[in-house]
Amino acid sequence: MKNMGDEMAAMMSQLPEGMMKAMGIDAETFNSILGMYNTYYGIYIIVLLSIYASSTAATIISKEEKNKTAEFLLTKPISRKTIFKTKLFVLFTLALIAFFVQTLTAIAFIIALGDQVNWSVFITMHTHGFVLVLFFSCIGLLLSMLNKPKMNFMGMVVGLVFGSYLLSTIAKAADALSWIGYVSPFHYLDFSVSDPDYGINVVAVGIMLFVSVLLVIVSFRVYEGKDISS
Repeated sequence: MKNMGDEMAAMMSQLPEGMMKAMGIDAETFNSILGMYNTYYGIYIIVLLSIYASSTAATIISKEEKNKTAEFLLTKPISRKTIFKTKLFVLFTLALIAFFVQTLTAIAFIIALGDQVNWSVFITMHTHGFVLVLFFSCIGLLLSMLNKPKMNFMGMVVGLVFGSYLLSTIAKAADALSWIGYVSPFHYLDFSVSDPDYGINVVAVGIMLFVSVLLVIVSFRVYEGKDISS
C-alpha cells in the first residue's frame, strides 16, 4: 500500500466530493500512514469502542436486577454508593484496557511500517477518541438507570452511537446540512488529520468531560433512590 499511495489517491479523487468529505478522506489520505490509519480509526474503531463501552455501561449495574442477583447483593453490609463506585471502576477499567490495547497496537505497527510520522496528530486523534468513548460510556450508564432493567440496551446503544456518527457524516457531505453536525459529539471531536491546523479541541474536550461527570452524578442519584425490582 505504501508504494500505491499516488495510485490510490488518483483513484479516490474520482469519488464525489460529498462522499469523500463524509468518509473523512481526501487526495492526500493514502500518501501517509496516519491518513490511511485514520480511515479506519475514525470510522470503525472509535464507533465500535464506543458501542462496546456504552453497552457495557448500560448493563453493568442493571444486570443485577435482570439476573435476580440484586436482592442478594443489597442484603450485604455494603451501601449502594459502594456498589455504584465499584461497578463504575470496573466499567472504566474495561474501557481503558480496550482503548489502550488498540492504541499500543497501532503505535507498534506505525513504528514498524511508517516513517516521518507526526505524533502530535496521532495524540490528538486518540485524545478525541478517548473522550468520545468515555462520553458514550456515561450516556449508557444513565440510560440503564432510566429504563427497565430487563430491557435489551444494545439496539438503543448502537442507534445512539452510530446515529451520532451518521449525523456528523451527513453534515460533512452537504454544506446545506452542516447545521445537523452540531448535535453530534463527533462534530466537535473530529479526526481531520489532513488539516494543517488539526489539534486538540480543548474547549470541546473540557465540555465533554464535564458533561460526562454530570451524567455519572445523575446516574448515581437515580440509582440511590430507585426501587430495585425483584
